[in-house]
Amino acid sequence: MTRTAKGFTLLELAIVMAVIGMLLLVSGPSMSSLLQTLEYRETVRQLVSANQQARRTARATGDAIDVVIDAGQNRFVVTREAARVVAEDYTALAEGLDIEVVFAEEVSPGKGMAAIRYYPEGGASGGEVLIRRPSGGGVRLTVDWLIGDIQQEPL
Repeated sequence: MTRTAKGFTLLELAIVMAVIGMLLLVSGPSMSSLLQTLEYRETVRQLVSANQQARRTARATGDAIDVVIDAGQNRFVVTREAARVVAEDYTALAEGLDIEVVFAEEVSPGKGMAAIRYYPEGGASGGEVLIRRPSGGGVRLTVDWLIGDIQQEPL
């Protein structure tokens, strides 16, 4: 009876490792691009969701609700009392994105802070949030001051 050895030779393993290494080398930049795209989409989703939540909460509770955006540190918070917000209350956004906010200065809680206020009657202070990707392109979120509707359009 003859026995046949089962398994891989050292040469076969070396070839497989070389192929895997070349695939990783080629796919590295695309994986980085994929990660940036996922972070960008998550940031857009978070800001749209925060604004929708603030609008619903204002109408349901009868209180004005602010979405406060700290564009310098890429973070935001949804609050009733913007003046009492502390650093731990904020939700972080992707750091590699450029965020710019056009807002009504009279609802801003402080220097460098932007706020969009939603009123119980359904309106808002209005404003725009521009989110730009490092690779170019981006999105503009527009909050209508009359009805508080949130629109999204590519830049």
